[in-house]
Amino acid sequence: MYYRHNLDYTYPDRSDEHMITVKHLRDTHFDENYNYRKNGFVNMLKKVSFFIALHLLAIPAVSIRHGAKVYGRKKLKKYKKEFKNGAITICNHVLMWDFLCVLKALRPYMPLFPGWKTNFEGPNGPLIDWAGGIPVPTDNVKAMAKFHRAMNQILEDGKWLHFYPEGSMWFYYPDIRPLKPAIFKLAVKHNKPIIPLTISFRPRRGIEKWFSKAPMAEVHIGEPLFPDTTLPKWEALDKIHKEAYHVMQVMNGINPGDPTYNTDQNIDTYKKTM
Repeated sequence: MYYRHNLDYTYPDRSDEHMITVKHLRDTHFDENYNYRKNGFVNMLKKVSFFIALHLLAIPAVSIRHGAKVYGRKKLKKYKKEFKNGAITICNHVLMWDFLCVLKALRPYMPLFPGWKTNFEGPNGPLIDWAGGIPVPTDNVKAMAKFHRAMNQILEDGKWLHFYPEGSMWFYYPDIRPLKPAIFKLAVKHNKPIIPLTISFRPRRGIEKWFSKAPMAEVHIGEPLFPDTTLPKWEALDKIHKEAYHVMQVMNGINPGDPTYNTDQNIDTYKKTM
């Protein structure tokens, strides 16, 4: 469903620029010694604990707060064989905790996910860590190299990774912003399917209006996209990058010819639609 709200948000000029500020509570040391692969007994214990809490508390909470209706879950079963060796999931980033919406849609799969380092230094840092978040180091060359090796190894191990390819969170933004190509480079390199998800919105109705003016969320799971192994890697990257952008827009009811349908994935020239 395509719904444009009338909330008073001012979105940043650049499409991957963050629109939130995070209270700094702790200094982090995400350097070359950090475990970016999230392996080991402690991380396994965290994941199991979060999985239990997710189903007992988080999913009911996100269902109440955001509506979070899910469409397309049958595709996870339909392509179960293709997903057994790992997959990459992607989604537009439009809510503070939309990862809970993603987990509700993907359950029982629980992908690891790279995240903005600043979030790990704020109030939600421990929860993001327990949920499987992996901080992206930004000021240490050796740490960045280890982070990239970890992303490659996670996929080689047959695990799932989730990305927000728009690069930042914009509250309730109804359109799909340009997608960064690095995620699709990983998919082509490791020949992993990409599962597109999108979050669209619907207006509140009836008693729902009593609790908030913000629209309710709808999560859509699309058909998986597979890298074209017959093409050179750079052509396969360009192809799946464009396919994903088109598919995500269509999933949210934005079709070619519509005023907000976009084909340009240049972040620097993206024109805001609200």
